[in-house]
Amino acid sequence: MLPPSTPHYKQPPHDLFGQVPVTDDDIAAWVAAVSPRWLAPERSFRSYVAHYAVADKVRRAKIDGTFYAITAHPRHAWHARLALAAIV
Repeated sequence: MLPPSTPHYKQPPHDLFGQVPVTDDDIAAWVAAVSPRWLAPERSFRSYVAHYAVADKVRRAKIDGTFYAITAHPRHAWHARLALAAIV
């Protein structure tokens, strides 16, 4: 466990039953960090999460200890800038 003064509290990867908890917030943070293009619309987000097994990837990253490092630095949606440049 980290001391309370640490800015980001990291939960242990396993719960009391030996499972790795994956919440909706974890999935949203993962998609925002890895592929922000799929955050909107909701249909695209759900399709991305289902087809690319995001919950399994989050679970594996929590076990490996890389989840918080990956989600700490979300990528910018570069495609949005290209689309705006084409429109303007």
